[in-house]
Amino acid sequence: MPTLIHLSDLHYGPGHDAHLDEIILNDIAALNPDAVIISGDFTMRARHGEFARARAFLAGISRPWLAIPGNHDQPIFQPLERLTRPFARYEQYVHNGVDSTLEANGLFLLGLNDNHPLLPGGFWSRQQRAWVEEQAARAPRDAVKVVVTHHQLLWEGKWRPAGFWYPTRALAFLARHGVELALNGHTHVPSAAQMPPGIVVARAGTASSGRTRHGNSNGYNLIAMDDKQIAVFVRHYDAQPDAFVTSRAFTFPRRVGARG
Repeated sequence: MPTLIHLSDLHYGPGHDAHLDEIILNDIAALNPDAVIISGDFTMRARHGEFARARAFLAGISRPWLAIPGNHDQPIFQPLERLTRPFARYEQYVHNGVDSTLEANGLFLLGLNDNHPLLPGGFWSRQQRAWVEEQAARAPRDAVKVVVTHHQLLWEGKWRPAGFWYPTRALAFLARHGVELALNGHTHVPSAAQMPPGIVVARAGTASSGRTRHGNSNGYNLIAMDDKQIAVFVRHYDAQPDAFVTSRAFTFPRRVGARG
């Protein structure tokens, strides 16, 4: 049964809790997932020192991992660099490329950079859509296809991310190419839902930043899949046992025909 650990919004910089890093790395070693996903916002202000701390954390992950940048991973105090080379620092410290794939034990993971240097985010270019089509076509027939973005495909309330004003087209596009699971972060609020095309959309909270929101503590998601279902376990940090514990669980049937 393939398993994933999904982390997001570590935000190295002011307010980051290094103690949680230690617990998370121990959890990864103990839970032994097939892959670890980090869906962006490694840093607070894209400073070199923040990226260096992120790189040190990644070096401690004992399992294959896939990462994408977040909006905070673009330098804010160097406007020319932000406009001309917004992800140069990310590529220097984290991964040489902002879109990437990973295959692991029946999983086919596609990481998609959806950031924009000026607008809030959630944008896929024509080239990226063509890349998704190309990569999805080469995935093994029985693999579970997973797409990772930073910004949320689903929104709650009045504010909507600019690029995903209406998520219907994006979800329909992914469904046509056999994607069963979409992962994101950005809001620091964990959630999971299954949308009409059958795609499960799961969002992780902030793993180790002090920027928790709406009463949610630090946390990450553990995701398990078998032939019939996808299960999302939200694990939050509990100070009393000094550990991440499962606080919510969601189970969804796998979409009919997704493995074709």
